[in-house]
Amino acid sequence: MPRKKFPYYPIFLDIEGHDVLIVGGGEVCARKAETMLRYGARVTVVAPDISPEIEQWASSGRLAVRRKSYDRADLDGASIVIASTDDPCVNGRVARDCRRRRIPVNVVDVTHLCEFIVPAIVESGSIQLAVSTGGKSPALARTLKEDLRKFVGPEYAEINDLLGTLRPAAKEVLPTDVDRKRFFDGILARGVVEMVRAGRKREAFEAIAIACQQAGVPISSELRRRMKEEVRSSNVE
Repeated sequence: MPRKKFPYYPIFLDIEGHDVLIVGGGEVCARKAETMLRYGARVTVVAPDISPEIEQWASSGRLAVRRKSYDRADLDGASIVIASTDDPCVNGRVARDCRRRRIPVNVVDVTHLCEFIVPAIVESGSIQLAVSTGGKSPALARTLKEDLRKFVGPEYAEINDLLGTLRPAAKEVLPTDVDRKRFFDGILARGVVEMVRAGRKREAFEAIAIACQQAGVPISSELRRRMKEEVRSSNVE
């Protein structure tokens, strides 16, 4: 394999409903399978022997298992392939076969055989942060992940979800990307994330509503509902 000249290109990939093949049946493969299932993939595991976790998921119908040694026909229909067997020769063969068929492949802990690497992921509701060290130090990536987790609270997801409900109307009213960028940047500049973090949700929602009115963007039904909830909550208190 030639030496890489450039870093990996970060990308968020939709794997829901796509076929993912995992070659190997040990604990590492079980972790990879669990992650792929969590993001909606159709997972097939190919291995002569499988871990108890994979056996349980197969029995419940969450994934498919082929109890056999790998051969290139197993790649048929696969959108993504992950290899983590205890045999470097098999892993190398999987990588070569995938490249010939232009199927993205990850060989766990063998960066030079990978066409993609899996980042450390921080999730908070609808917010996802991915951290990568380019395969050089997974331990450092995990440390960065834990550091980020301390700073990304639920307020980000709450504001993200609300702003998402405004996008369809903003696209209709504001004609250009520049206009929409100015609108959403202006909302965040009002400090709405900080308001929610401080427990001042009503103030944050009202600030978003004012920004909508000033820009001529209709207030979404979700924003209106949240504002009413905060008013009722204030009255009860």
